[in-house]
Amino acid sequence: MDVCHYVPVSGTLNLSSPQNVLDRGGTRIRCDIPVLLVSQDLHNSFSEPCRVILVNLRGCAVRSPRPIPTGTLVNLHGLPAGKDIPARVVNCIWLGEYEKFWLLGIVLDESGNVWGIEGIPQDWGQSS
Repeated sequence: MDVCHYVPVSGTLNLSSPQNVLDRGGTRIRCDIPVLLVSQDLHNSFSEPCRVILVNLRGCAVRSPRPIPTGTLVNLHGLPAGKDIPARVVNCIWLGEYEKFWLLGIVLDESGNVWGIEGIPQDWGQSS
């Protein structure tokens, strides 16, 4: 099982205000977590192996082998939380003809550290 670790880095330029960071769900953390993205739509059934590459308390960025329409209800299967996590696709970006994947923005139905992050950022304790 892949686990992400938060490691604070000093001396980096952060252009986000503390309030903006809290509004978007806290610090974003780079990671590489394999998941199965499963459709909740019986009329558009799919199950795609994907990679979670960026997380916070409210959602994630997912690298997908195919485009998934915005608004699609999905479950994230195989996360360290040990259960299916319901979510919704809010963005789908094609990265160009030389890339073989799409970048999906996913928002969780319920915020939380479902990613197995150890040593969470301080602002994750402040976010709701």
